[in-house]
Amino acid sequence: MRCSTENEYYLKDRLNMKFKIMPDNVQTVTTIFNSKTTSISPKDFKIDCARIDIIDESIEEINNIIKTVKQGSRFEGKDFTNGNLNREI
Repeated sequence: MRCSTENEYYLKDRLNMKFKIMPDNVQTVTTIFNSKTTSISPKDFKIDCARIDIIDESIEEINNIIKTVKQGSRFEGKDFTNGNLNREI
């Protein structure tokens, strides 16, 4: 459950990218979301289910997200990231 206030909070990094902060007033857990939408293909993992966090997407966008995940695909483009999943250290 989201906090009852309408305030929005962000962390801003050195590149001026905003990371949305969503506090939870029931479980007292705060979630920090990436500045870009994380999109990873579920085909890369041996999983039976996937979690999708919906924040402020429209119904049309939600349906598109669900369809894409069910197909085992991922979103591409400047607004999406794979979260450096394949990045070597």
